[in-house]
Amino acid sequence: MRPNVAWLSREAEEAIFALGRVLSEGAMRDAGDGRRAYYGSTMITVELAALASRWRGALDEAALVALAQGSVRVRLRAARIARAEAASRASGALLLARTETRVVVRSRSLHLDVDLEAEIEVSSIVSGHR
Repeated sequence: MRPNVAWLSREAEEAIFALGRVLSEGAMRDAGDGRRAYYGSTMITVELAALASRWRGALDEAALVALAQGSVRVRLRAARIARAEAASRASGALLLARTETRVVVRSRSLHLDVDLEAEIEVSSIVSGHR
């Protein structure tokens, strides 16, 4: 007997990211031991009304949150967007990045909130060492 498992369709995932607006912020900080790190947050916001027009059937907010939170593809894609945003702001190459993703519905919008922390490989030119 198979468990009742629901998943987010590829079309629904594409709609989320096609309609999403991206807003990021972050900064470099001292991570200790002479290391630098980038700490940032990226929010991907999708208006539910726009998403509903591309959704099959009635859009159930609680189900949408559960499906998006449970989707490895959605979390990975959101993390990649956050990493790209951080890479465009950091002064140095991003090394290993750790992310935490939360999915919520607020103010008639789906929010994918990604917090990111990445160690930065500072080049010798930027750090002043040659």
